[in-house]
Amino acid sequence: MTCASFLRRMWCYGVLSLCASCGGGPGPAPGATQGQTNGATAAQQSTNWSGYLQTAPAGSFRTVSGTWTVPAVDCSDGATTASSAWTGIGGSSATDTLLIQAGTEQDCNGGATDDYAWWEAFPAPAITAGSGLLGGGDFPVRPGDRITVTVDGSGLVTWKITIVNATRGWTFTHDVPFVTAGDSAEWILEAPTAVGPGQTGQASLSKFGTISFSGLTVNGANPGLTPEQRVQLIRASDGTVLANPSAAHGGDAFEVCYGANACD
Repeated sequence: MTCASFLRRMWCYGVLSLCASCGGGPGPAPGATQGQTNGATAAQQSTNWSGYLQTAPAGSFRTVSGTWTVPAVDCSDGATTASSAWTGIGGSSATDTLLIQAGTEQDCNGGATDDYAWWEAFPAPAITAGSGLLGGGDFPVRPGDRITVTVDGSGLVTWKITIVNATRGWTFTHDVPFVTAGDSAEWILEAPTAVGPGQTGQASLSKFGTISFSGLTVNGANPGLTPEQRVQLIRASDGTVLANPSAAHGGDAFEVCYGANACD
């Protein structure tokens, strides 16, 4: 993807919007935590995220990593849709809306697939790996590629973003000044929000099938994921489940499935 086309689209990967009712009324403000446990699935619900979310006191999370295989999205209906897979720290509480994250995009643009790697220090916009003044290099992403992302804030005020494509043999790294409370860590499949001229609001979620996350760490250790940390993605207007995470395997792996059926 060229830098110019990225700037026209301005995908914003944004802050979690957890919902208590998620009906037709106004949704929570960015960063609001209005989540509740769904009795049937022991999962929180969100209008843009599906996966796992851990929370802890400020300063608890300094590094996070995860590995996934880029899914092949179904673009046969000709629709324009979007999906993002990422890991990051921050952005899930009302007191700390700042979020640092990196991942891959799997989109459909009028029937054509569009896959690329990106990073973001929210609220600044997302940046495609290798683009712009900070860029250089070629970092292609295709369905089936094995991606590992590490977001490392052990330098306190300087964070290191590392994206490794083991399938294509490239590594992207970038250091960025950033400060966040470090009170949450996430591994997420997202329906991003589109901002910019002619592209405002929630994007339709791409038909990604199943995506598998594995080798997850926080602060260099197994995060020990638990059922109550699961997040379902639902449609804000009627509560329809759009993406569902599986139970965690070994505390450091899970899948997210497109649609209402869980991966279990």
